[in-house]
Order: sequence, then structure tokens, then C-alpha cells
Amino acid sequence: MASNAPDSPIPVFRGAGHLLRLIADLVRRPRRRECPEPVRHRDVAQGREGLPVVCLVGGDDHAQLAKGISYFLSHADPRRVPHCLHDLQDGSTGSPPPAPDSVEAVRRTLERLAQGFALSVNGSDGRVRFRRFGLVNWLTQSSAGGGPGGAGGLEGNDHSLLQGLREREFRRRRLFGLLRSPETELAVDGNVPWWVWLFAVHVFPLAWFRIRRGLGREYRWLLNQPYLAPRDPGTFVGFAERLTVPHNQVEDPEQLRKLMVNAFLEDLRVAFRRRIWRPGTARRTAYCVALLDGVAADNCGYQLLQAIIDVRNETGAFDPLLVIGCSAEPPAEGTQVRADWGHSSLWELDDRLYGGWRDTFLHQGRARNRAPWYLPVSVPPLMPPSEEQYELTRRLEVAQDARLRIPEPPRWARRSMSVLAACCLTVALLGSGGLLWSRESDYRRAHCGLNRFDEDAETLRTAETGECIGVARHGFTFHSPDPEMNKTLGTVYAQNRRAEAAHREAPGRPLVTLVHLSALLSSSGKPGGQLAYGRESLQGAASAQSRQLRSTGANEPILRIFPANAGSGMRFGTRVVEEILEGLIRQDPSIVGVTGLDQSREATNRTIRKLTAAGLPMVATTLSADTLVRQSPMYFQVSPQNTREAAVAAAYADHVVGGGKEKVARQVRVIGSADPTDTYSRTLSDDVAQRFRAKGFAVERTSFAPPPAPGAEPSSDAPGPGTVGQRTCSYPGVVFFAGRSEDFESLLGGINESCNSDPPTLIGGDDVARLAADADRREHYPGIPYDFLDFTLGSARCDGTSELYAELSKLFPEECAKVASSSLDGHAALGFDAVKLYVNAVKQLREEAAEMPLTPPAVWHAISGVHGDEALDGESGIISFGGDVDRQVPLDKLLSVQHIDGMGRPTQAGFCGRVGGRQQSSWCPRLEPEKGR
Repeated sequence: MASNAPDSPIPVFRGAGHLLRLIADLVRRPRRRECPEPVRHRDVAQGREGLPVVCLVGGDDHAQLAKGISYFLSHADPRRVPHCLHDLQDGSTGSPPPAPDSVEAVRRTLERLAQGFALSVNGSDGRVRFRRFGLVNWLTQSSAGGGPGGAGGLEGNDHSLLQGLREREFRRRRLFGLLRSPETELAVDGNVPWWVWLFAVHVFPLAWFRIRRGLGREYRWLLNQPYLAPRDPGTFVGFAERLTVPHNQVEDPEQLRKLMVNAFLEDLRVAFRRRIWRPGTARRTAYCVALLDGVAADNCGYQLLQAIIDVRNETGAFDPLLVIGCSAEPPAEGTQVRADWGHSSLWELDDRLYGGWRDTFLHQGRARNRAPWYLPVSVPPLMPPSEEQYELTRRLEVAQDARLRIPEPPRWARRSMSVLAACCLTVALLGSGGLLWSRESDYRRAHCGLNRFDEDAETLRTAETGECIGVARHGFTFHSPDPEMNKTLGTVYAQNRRAEAAHREAPGRPLVTLVHLSALLSSSGKPGGQLAYGRESLQGAASAQSRQLRSTGANEPILRIFPANAGSGMRFGTRVVEEILEGLIRQDPSIVGVTGLDQSREATNRTIRKLTAAGLPMVATTLSADTLVRQSPMYFQVSPQNTREAAVAAAYADHVVGGGKEKVARQVRVIGSADPTDTYSRTLSDDVAQRFRAKGFAVERTSFAPPPAPGAEPSSDAPGPGTVGQRTCSYPGVVFFAGRSEDFESLLGGINESCNSDPPTLIGGDDVARLAADADRREHYPGIPYDFLDFTLGSARCDGTSELYAELSKLFPEECAKVASSSLDGHAALGFDAVKLYVNAVKQLREEAAEMPLTPPAVWHAISGVHGDEALDGESGIISFGGDVDRQVPLDKLLSVQHIDGMGRPTQAGFCGRVGGRQQSSWCPRLEPEKGR
């Protein structure tokens, strides 16, 4: 055959256009299924689909023919057809050529084809990753010791093989390669903790390899493919050892060749497998082409073609690979079937070329022999440029078909659409993430900074003032600025968990839950010292809870306490009841009552009415306003009312003035708050004025305006407490302060500025005890003596002489040093007694009617019966409701008068009320008799 001119890259011969069209038809991938569209019909759709093995018989010009076809595929429009040209006669590798029928010859050819298809020149969509064939190829080149060229010992071959596989995987992964490089490993070892180095360099890579070996697709495929009986011995390591040198030399060569070919073809199948989530596979609009030049009996060409056909017959899977063999002689197996037309001229066959093969394949392919797969084509001799018909043939047959046009990918699968879809998805994810983040941020802002998965989040709310309100059951501290408050809350939560565990161990004992509703569990811009009384009240409740946890009697209730915050001034109490507490009652039937309820304000009245509507009894600790008992029949308190407080104050003032111990005029100036919502100050002022007037005192009343809350308008145009204090310096009679402790502190500041050396005679209401109980605040104005009313005797010690302080010394030992001062306000004692009322009521119900459900109404009824022999001898005095059905305030409840001298030291000036067997002071009002006695 003559060769073509150098300027003609595609060989020119008669029928060249038909050959190019045949290759183009076979190379183009249809949008659906895998049979070429131009020749599809219903019979093909019902039969097996496949690409023939094209054998081009071109005499001595087969090399130039192969290069021409490669050029034809390389210059396809709009992109190159992925292909690889391999010369089977090429001996330029440097190593001696293997035997034509050897496994090594087929392995080398497949390796060369895999390298060609993996080249970037085939485009990002055409490149194929040969993971399965790469694994098989690596194993067949590895020694039994685990690596290429290594020597395996008598023991531990599987360990060496696994080590080699690990190193192979680590080299393939950039991250592991970076982590395990000597420079990086030394840097990590020297700059991070040892456990980070151990995890990053050793533990994580090894764990990843174990998971990869069990779940990796190529490893699982190798154990499930049909060749060489991979289930014998049944493990990956055992089968992998059979593929290594020298073990693979005793295996069946034909099976080993088929294993390699099947791995090679499976990688192609996976790369072309259509998946909606892999748009890159839809962009593969042309099949891969393997151009094998020089296929002959003296090389592995025939062995490779036979193995490919055998795998196709045995697996029944479609392979997206067009194999074109160029040789001087046709394969014998193909000519036996097509002796009648196999050597016909191309221009005579035209479209019948592929159609004839297809018909033969459909009728004889079910026999699963090799012959139907071959499509041998005789190529006429190449025309030299000097031949007369050369130019005409080149123009008519070659030029018009020399441009291979492959289909465009679907619009949805194009790269631009993928990028657009990725951008849209990113925007959608960012938008959704932003929306979720915004909603989560809004949720956190509305729920005290807690995420929606926090157990306390659902029962907490952020109020308009920034305070955290609601009920905490699982450890929330309400953002309290006081570390001691946080510790107290932590103790309560720990005891709640102990209570739940105790109830599981002894389910016969009743489980009772109380909600401790306070006004100051968290601050609203106030220093922690002003919140001490809220902490002490909760400590008293926790002490009563601890005592019950140590009790073991069958009727002794197991107690839980849920701290709850209604915000400063109880302003959000109704919201806490409506939005949170009512739902908790339905969820948890063990909730039987409420304790706490700080500060007698209008907001407190509304909260009491809401709790009544919810069906919960209440036992208030420090409330004393006269109007509170009129808000609900379910309301009780362990502190005396303002009427009794005013009576004791008037009796004490009468004693002091009448005794002549003080040069004080028989007149009183009652200082009250101008805040219309402060029920405590208003009712106490009225009661004091009435009681002092009854004792013959001339009464004068004045008001002060407390500092407004941040952002709020002043409640009145009255002067501030400091100004009122300055104006009392020249007052000759008794000055009674019926306001809050913080305002009394301001009053003392005014007196200190104007008449520190000669202050007036001061008596404060019970709220002043909060100031007196704080040693730092109390000693801030030395030289100004004053008296105040206290709900306890004002003296206690942690020596085990009382239930409260015995428990307090165990739970809060650091508080024992403060007991001498903190006991002045009585909050711990009152909190302890309020809880004890509930405990005694439950015990009484269990003893009288063990089967009666412990409902809030039943507990309320039991509390109302506390009097006479069943009265509670509490830490704050005897609590007895006198036998009256509608009595809600203890009868003759203890009140003491505490005196703060000029050095700031507290002493007791006397006490009134029932305290065990002790006698009250002689100047006190007479005790009321109990009904029924």
C-alpha cells in the first residue's frame, strides 16, 4: 500500500466516508438507553444492546489507519472523543515483552488504556477514574509481603499486605499524604498536644482505612465479582493474597484475565452510569474508544479481545467502550461467521455494515459465543496523492465526513447549568441557613439566650426589660450576677435530681413539687447585694427540701422545687402564670403549690389572682400588705400583716416616748412611697397613721418619689427619698419609714449629709430589714442609729440548735459566717417555714386518707386547718391560723424590734407574738385567743 501525503491526516481510500460514518454512529451516545439511535428499532430494544468489536483489516497500512482514526476522534466537534491509541507491536518500554498469551501482557495493555482514558486531554467529562482496576492492578504486581518487589516472611503476610494497602490509600488521599509527610508530622508533633498528634497522624487515618476497607466500593466490588471465586476463602485479605505474586501464578490465567478486564470495564460502566444527581454522566455524549493497532497472533491482542467478549457474554452488562482493532489479518472467530460479507468493499456495504452485524448479533448472540461480537471490515489500499481519483475521493468521501459531530449534552446537564444549579442551591442553602439562623437567633432572644434543644428553653422567656422570666427545672440560673445565687440554684437542681431518683427507688412515697416564684432571681441593673434576700429565701426552701430527702417515712413527701422568676417588682407574674405555669400544671400533676411571692405591689395582686384561676394554693414568705388576703381564698402567708406591724410599731414608740428614755415629742411623721402600685407602702402608711393616732401621737404624712425604672416616667412630682431625709433632720418626733429598703438607704444618705451628728428618731418597716441584713450596706452610714421591725428574733447560729440552720450549715457552709446579719431579715426562716407548711399538709393528707390524690385543692384545704395542736412551731415563730375557716394570716405572728446603734451593730429591743413558751415584751399588744380554746 502506498502512504498518503503528509498534509492529509486522515487516510484516503475508497469507502473512507462510510468507515468514518460507521465509527461516528457507534461513538455517539444516545440520550436514552445505550443502542445507537440511527439503527434502533423494536427488535433491538427487546434484545441485548452492545457495541461491536470492530476489526479493521488494512494490510500493511493499519498503523497509518489507526493514527488517522485517532486524529478523526481527536478533532470531534464540539469536544474530543475520549480514546486511547495503543500499539501492540511497540517494544519501546525497555523491559522484555511478555509472552503473547500471558496474563502480564493483557495487564500491561489494560494499564496503558487506563492511563490514556485517565489523561486530562480527554477533558474533565471524559476522564475515567479506574478505582477497581487500579486496585486489581496493584494487587497483581504486589508480592506476598505486601508491596511491589517486597519479600514476604513466613509470618504476617496479611499484615504486610494490609500495611501496603494502607500506604497506597494514604498516598491517594492528599490530606493523609500531607499529614503523614515527614515535615508535616514533625511540625504537628512539635506544635500541638501529643493526643492531637496521635489522633491526626495515626488513629484517624487507620480508622478511616478500616471503614474504607469495609465500605469502599472497590473493595466490596472485588469480593462480589464472579471471577476466581472471591468467596474462597471469603475474606478480603484472603482473596487479595491470592492476587499477589507468587500466588497469582497458580491461578487460572483465563479467570485472572477476565477479572482484570471486568474491573476495567466496571470502572467504565460506573463512569457512564446515568444518575440524576451526577449530571457529569449525562455530559458524556461519546463512548470511550480503545484503538488497538497491530492486533495479531504474536501479541496479546486476540487474548484481550476474547476476554472482553467473554466478560460481556457472562455479565450481560453494557460496556461503554468501542474497541477498534487494526491489523493485517482478521480474527479467525469473526470470519467464520461472516465469510459471505466480511471482506466486502465498504462502499458496497454502506448502512448495511452495522445493520448486518446487528441482525447476526440478535439471532446468534444468545448463544453467548464470541463470533457474533466481531465486526470485521476490510479496508481498501490507501490512495497515493498521485492517483487520479485521490483528490475526488478526498473531497467526496473524506472531507464531508472528516468532521465528527457528537451530540450536545442536555441543557440541564451542561456545565453552565450545573454551575447555575450549584449557585442556586448555595443561595438556597445560605438563605435557608440564614432564615434558620435568624429564627434561631429570634428564638434565643425570646428564650433567655437558650437554643431550642435546651431543656429549660420552653419554660423561659425574655421580658421587655431584658430580664429572664419563667420557670427553670433543669439548671438555668436566670443570668444572675450573684455567684452565691448561682450556687444556691445549682444546689436546688441537684436536690431535684436526687428527689427524682429517690422517688424511683421508693414510688410509694408521694412526690411533691413546689414552684418558688420570686421577684428577684435575676437582676435588672441592680447590684448583687440587693438580691441577697431572694437568695436567702431560696436557701431556706432548699434547706427544707434537703431535710425531706433524708427522711425515710412512708408518708414523708419527696420534695422538688422549681425556681421561677417574675421579674423585678413581680411585674411579669401574670405572664409567667399564663404562658408557662398553666401548661406545666397539665404536664406535671405533682405541682401542688407556690411559695415565694416577693413584694406587695399591684403586680403581685394580679399574680395572686392568676394563680387562683390556675387552681394553685400559695404560701407567701415576706408579703405583709393588708389587701393581699382579699385577692384569693387560696392565698396564705407566713409573715404578719401590716396592721399587726403598725400595732407593734405604735406600741414600741409609745413605750419609748412614754418611758422618758428619749426626749422625743409625741408626734410621728409617716414617710411613704408616692408610687401608686406599691401596695405595701400605701397600706403600711395607712395602718401606721391609724395605730399611732390611737396611741395619742400627732400624725404627719409625707411622700417621696422612688427612682423610676430605666426608660420609665417618674411616678409623681414628689421629692426623692434623699431630699425627704434632709427635711427630717429638725423633726422633733418619731419618723416612721414605710417604704422599700433601697429608698431607706437613700433617706439615710440625706440625713447623713445634713444632720449626721444629731439624726432624728427613726423606725423602719420590715422591708428595712433587707438593708440591715447586709453588713456592707448597713455600715455605710455610721453614726445614724435606727430601729426596724423584723419577722424573726434576729439572732441565730449554725450550731445545730434549729432545723433550718443545721441544714444550712451542710448545704451552704459559707453562709454560716453571715447568719448573724442575714437572720435579721428573716427570709431564710420564712422560706423554710413556707415549705414546711406544704410538707405538713401532705403528711396530714397521707395519714388521714392515704388513697386521696394529692391535688392542689386538697393541699390548700389541709393548710387552712393548721391551728391549735397542729400549729407549726417554725423557725420564724408559731404559725397558726387560729381555727377560722377564712383566716389566711398567722395568729399573733412573731415581730421583733431590732436596733442598729451608731456603730452599725444590731441588737434586739424586744419582740411580740407567739414563740414557743417564751413571753413577749411587756409593751406589746395583747395576744388574740385561738378559737376553740
